[in-house]
Order: sequence, then structure tokens, then C-alpha cells
Amino acid sequence: MARSPKPAPLWLWIVAAACFAIAALLQRDIASQALFGAAAAALAVTAVLQWRRTRAR
Repeated sequence: MARSPKPAPLWLWIVAAACFAIAALLQRDIASQALFGAAAAALAVTAVLQWRRTRAR
């Protein structure tokens, strides 16, 4: 599969991480909180890596 020449915009990763963090706060059971929290953390790390990549250019 060919790579996309242009990465996803940074705001997309930030909004997705925020949505997952809010979803984690709204969950009642611990397992769902942990999974949504892990997804939010992964998207936040992706946002930081994308930001560093764009600054390195």
C-alpha cells in the first residue's frame, strides 16, 4: 500500500485525543475507562510525534 504524501493535520490528532479523554471520563466501569484512556494517550503521543516531525522540516 502506498504511503500518503501528506500526513493527517495535527488538529485532527488533538481533537481525537480530547474526544477519547472525555469519553473515558464519562464511562462507568473501570475497563472502559482504561481502554478509552489508553486510546487518548496513544493519540496524544501521535500528535506530539506529528508536531515534532513538522518542526523538523
